[in-house]
Amino acid sequence: MKKKASLTERTLSLLLSGKGRTARKYAGKHVLVVGDRIVPLKPQAKAVWRDIEQLEQKYGETPVVTFVPCPNLTYILRAWS
Repeated sequence: MKKKASLTERTLSLLLSGKGRTARKYAGKHVLVVGDRIVPLKPQAKAVWRDIEQLEQKYGETPVVTFVPCPNLTYILRAWS
């Protein structure tokens, strides 16, 4: 039996697929995702932690930090050991 995807997982899938207006709006940016809420990351570290704490209090779960890829670009992940 398939597990039903949470609202956060569905929102992440939409952003990472690159389809739709929302994905194009946040393309090339780091964002916080919790539920159906998407918050772009601010450049100040204190502001990011404040946003994370506010979202945790409001939604009762920790937001996911993700990078929304630009469409038609290839990303290379290089890991060092």
